[in-house]
Amino acid sequence: MRKAKRENLLGYEIKIIPDKESGYFAVRFPDFPNIITGGYDFREAIKNAQEALDLTIETMGKHEIPLPKPKMRFSGQFNVRVPKDLHRELVRRAEEEGVSLNALVTYLLSQSIKLEKAA
Repeated sequence: MRKAKRENLLGYEIKIIPDKESGYFAVRFPDFPNIITGGYDFREAIKNAQEALDLTIETMGKHEIPLPKPKMRFSGQFNVRVPKDLHRELVRRAEEEGVSLNALVTYLLSQSIKLEKAA
């Protein structure tokens, strides 16, 4: 079984867990642990997840139950501590490429993710 895919629906994280044997895509919302849904293809799973989330939000509103705040927020920034020699190599490579250190690290990370997804 592949790792769970993470998507974002209305600001809430969802986990989409494909099962190769059955072809089913299970869907869970970490912020709404009582929502359990899915579908036999990716689009059906997303559609069912959207409906389940909408119904849950509507029901919570009718009963004046406050919605949870999404646990995961992404600002696009994070700090990483690396060994000095790696820092030096990254700075040198960025200079050689004529790009900022930030641009180089973003590129390298995105390439790493693409390779991992392809594997």
